Amino acid sequence: MDRNRKHKTMSTARRLENRVAVVTGAARGIGRAIAERFAMEGARVACLDVSAKRIEAAATEMRAAAFDVHPYAVDVGRRDDVHAVMQRIEAELGGPVSILVNNAVYARYQPIEEIDEATIDQMFTVGLKGIVWTTQAAVAQMKRHGSGSIINLRSAAAVLVMVNSAAYCALKAGVAGLTRASAVELARHGIRVNAIAPGMIATPASIGFFDQATLEARQRAQPLGRFGQPEEMAGVAAFLASSDSSYVTGATLMADGGITIVGT
Repeated sequence: MDRNRKHKTMSTARRLENRVAVVTGAARGIGRAIAERFAMEGARVACLDVSAKRIEAAATEMRAAAFDVHPYAVDVGRRDDVHAVMQRIEAELGGPVSILVNNAVYARYQPIEEIDEATIDQMFTVGLKGIVWTTQAAVAQMKRHGSGSIINLRSAAAVLVMVNSAAYCALKAGVAGLTRASAVELARHGIRVNAIAPGMIATPASIGFFDQATLEARQRAQPLGRFGQPEEMAGVAAFLASSDSSYVTGATLMADGGITIVGT
C-alpha cells in the first residue's frame, strides 16, 4: 500500500498538540511510522537513530511530507551521549520531553550453542541498557511538569518462543519486566510506562529473516490472516502517548494479530 494513502486513512485528531516526543530507532520501520503518527497528532518529534546518514535521510523525507520532525544521531547504548542529546532536544524543541518511545533494537538470531559474546552484549546494550539510559534522561524532564508517557517496544517473542531466538526472547522478556517495574516506581511522578508487543510486522527487517514458504506458513497461522503494518503499531503508540490512556500504566498491549492466543 502506498505510504501516503496509509496516512490518509488515519485519524486526524491532534491529541499530542505541542508536546515534545522522542522516538528511538526512528529512521525506518515501526519507529518511523510512530514518529510520523506523532507528528500528525501535533507533536514535535525528536527522531533518534545510531546512523546519522540514515536518520538525516529519513527526516528529509518526513519533512517533505510536512511532518515536524528533528533528527538526532546517537547510540542509545552510551549513557552520557543519551543524556547529552536529551538536553539538546529540550533546548532545541522548546520544552521538556513528555513522550518517550523506546523502539531501538539490535537483533541477531542464532542457535543458543552459537551465540557469541559480542552479539549478546550488543543486543542487551541497545535493547535493554538503552531503555534505562533514555528513561533516566527523559524522566528528569518529565518530573518537572508532573507527567509523561514512556512506551517500550516489547515483542510477542517475550512469550511466544521461536527457534534460534533465545537471546532475543530473553531480551524482550527483560523489557517486559523493566516496563512493569518502572511503571510502579514512576507512577508517583505522574509518569506512565507501558509496552507494545508487536507480532509479525511487515517490515524489511522482520520478513527478511525468512524464506517465502516460511512467510506464507506464518501468515496462514495468524488468526487475522495477515501480518501487521508499522502504521498499526503507530496507532497503538499514539493511544498510549495520549490522555486517552491516562489510567493505563504497567500494561502491555499485545498488537500481534492474535498469534500469542493460538501459540503457533
